[in-house]
Amino acid sequence: MAGGIHVGSGSHKKKGGGGRSNNTGFGGVRVLVYHHASHQPHDNPDVISVDDMDAIGRSEIITNNSHRQHQHATTAEQNVPTTTNSRSTTISDLITWILLSEEDKDANTQHAALLRLNDSPVAPLEFPPGTLSLTHARTLRHCYADPKIYGKHFQGHRGDGRDVRVSYSDKHKLAYVMLPKSGSSTARYMLKNEFDAREGSKSLQPKSFEKGEKMEGYEVITFVRDPLSRFYSQYDEAYVRTAPWQKGNPFYRDPAGTTKKQQHTAAARHPFSHIHDGIYTYHDYEDVFCPTSTRKSRKDCIFRKSHENGTLASRFERFVQEYDGRDPFDVHLTLQVPMLSSNDGLPLHMTQIYNTTDSKNGWKSIAKQFLGENAALGKKNGEVIAGRSYPRRFNSDLVSVETQRRICQLALLDYCCLNLPLPDVCKGKHYSAAPNGGGVKRELLCVMDLSGHIQPGIFPDER
Repeated sequence: MAGGIHVGSGSHKKKGGGGRSNNTGFGGVRVLVYHHASHQPHDNPDVISVDDMDAIGRSEIITNNSHRQHQHATTAEQNVPTTTNSRSTTISDLITWILLSEEDKDANTQHAALLRLNDSPVAPLEFPPGTLSLTHARTLRHCYADPKIYGKHFQGHRGDGRDVRVSYSDKHKLAYVMLPKSGSSTARYMLKNEFDAREGSKSLQPKSFEKGEKMEGYEVITFVRDPLSRFYSQYDEAYVRTAPWQKGNPFYRDPAGTTKKQQHTAAARHPFSHIHDGIYTYHDYEDVFCPTSTRKSRKDCIFRKSHENGTLASRFERFVQEYDGRDPFDVHLTLQVPMLSSNDGLPLHMTQIYNTTDSKNGWKSIAKQFLGENAALGKKNGEVIAGRSYPRRFNSDLVSVETQRRICQLALLDYCCLNLPLPDVCKGKHYSAAPNGGGVKRELLCVMDLSGHIQPGIFPDER
């Protein structure tokens, strides 16, 4: 046998705190690993990889209990990722089994091959994004967004979770957490017109939902979006909101300045000033994505697909390569998971998380649950509503494969903690943790650490 792991009942469970601990508890379950002398080690000998699990073989108890998890899932959340690749699913099924609540598994049942490893050292587990047999919400419950890395993504005044801004309906005991560029415009419309919701603050600390507490019986929901697609929209929104012609932002340039230098000098220097080089007014911007040779009047530019020649796309690509993923220059560039977490990096209470790729059916499911079996939605019917009235201005068709892969690395926290599969372009061994992209290339993987927390296997600024 080349390598192995042991799963057994444990007695120690970490309560909150950092994700890079030496704690051996996985919420009451221990996972142990050893490497046989003949085993070819992978890049990190301290982490159990997909290749390690392939050598072990599939455990029937893991598969059976993953199936049991599907039986316990609510109808609204049964759309969990699936895969036919046994190399990927073996370790993912194990992690799913570990993270299931006690009523969903028999923690005393062990695969015979695992029983040999009682005296083995403890190690984290690696798994591909989107391969757990868990819903988005159940995966998020085990996430840890390290504030030392993602601290500046904790925007929206989440604090310790006691005072989170939401759209809510006391009548239906429903609260919705808004995420920029993740169907929030659709959500605002639906909540206001179909659920009589209002905006205000609620406590989303898990303890607030316990029996006798103020949020007892409330459902907290949201929609999330594929991080690569979302990043394009995030950048486009942030570009305009921090543009030199946009009043009210710290990078605004006053066109009424007495000198040309004053007119082109912002109150604060944009951290990525190259994205607006030579573009001082909206008409300058419009002339790039809607050149004079392609229009009869400026009115033609409002709703038309971009005709830019790559100028905007190349600036976007430079931004992606220079951005460290830690310090978004606008709230619209924040990741989704930190917006669903309190400032200590631990998740807020979330009942159900839907995906914008199936917005219409998601809202039908919500209406059925809260408005009744035969509820009929209004004219929008849950279809995605564009948050803005104009199409994307930079041409995303011109974005290189390398840039797309970099975006997936920047957003790996969202892929891991929301159990979202990577786009095909981001799969494979294209990534390096060594400086300047050197060293052995590896895949984008997630890690369940020694505290039972899910984190990215590569952080945004690792190159």
